[in-house]
Amino acid sequence: MADLRHIPAFLALALGLAIAGLFHLRLGASPLSWAEVWGAVTAWQPENPAHNIVIEMRLPRLLSALTVGAALGLAGALMQGLTGNPLAEPGLLGINSGAAFFVVTGLLLVPGSTLSMLPWLAIAGAICAALCVVLNAGRAVGSARLILAGVMTGALFSALTIGILILDQQGIETLRRWLTGSLAFESAGMRQMVTPFILLAAVIAVANIPALNLFRLGDQAAGLMGLNVARFRLTLLLAIVLLAGASVATAGPIGFVGLVAPHLARLIFGTDYRLLLPAATLIGAGLLVLGDILARLAVRPLELNTGIVTAIIGAPVFIFLVVRRVK
Repeated sequence: MADLRHIPAFLALALGLAIAGLFHLRLGASPLSWAEVWGAVTAWQPENPAHNIVIEMRLPRLLSALTVGAALGLAGALMQGLTGNPLAEPGLLGINSGAAFFVVTGLLLVPGSTLSMLPWLAIAGAICAALCVVLNAGRAVGSARLILAGVMTGALFSALTIGILILDQQGIETLRRWLTGSLAFESAGMRQMVTPFILLAAVIAVANIPALNLFRLGDQAAGLMGLNVARFRLTLLLAIVLLAGASVATAGPIGFVGLVAPHLARLIFGTDYRLLLPAATLIGAGLLVLGDILARLAVRPLELNTGIVTAIIGAPVFIFLVVRRVK
């Protein structure tokens, strides 16, 4: 019965996401009418410029926003559950920066690199960054030391990335927008490449929902109740790096979505991971769709990178959470 009481809230989230998606298709540098959007979706006419804007430009971007936002929201919920730290998320812990560094290094310095290698490079970088954070944090995976280790790791990989780009001016122009998080690229092929990784991570997450609820009692209590803590942490870390790597490969390093989405999900649904994981996934997708709308409207007819908008909105939220946690 407890789960049935939350059905209206999930329906409201789904409806809100659908409405945000429709506004995403309508709004932009060239605002369209609702009739043009509906006509493009239901009866696309290739010779109609408005229909081409919707189908060939805005719809792929919307799908990327939904995919990346969902992946970041789920990754944030898993990471906060794994560490027991409400400030943990892939961007703040340097995992996105590690993925971006490997992508830049592979594409610019490794001969014969192609875009088909990008998901593998991003995931390898995410794994490397996650290992750096875990090794520096030691046993204190739930403390402020974890955040400090993540900030240090992120700063290190960001500095290395900037160093490579300084030596390759052409690389700066090629990757400038991607490095600050952007959905302004046609990425249907990339979405197809990263979807299997996201689905695998989602399966791992669903399979570990009982363990996540048990782990809320603490690692010692969970271990006494039969949970293999080491295997649990390893499988959850695998899911997190797959999600973070897939999102970076698609849209570059976008921060704060994975921080905010799980918190909003907890406010609505509580701490039961049977509800928290799907809610964080839906909210993450919605937040990135809304952020991308703001990125296109803020300085119209120009546009900001989506990662800049999420940082502007997410940074005050992070500061508020830190202050509240310190108190």
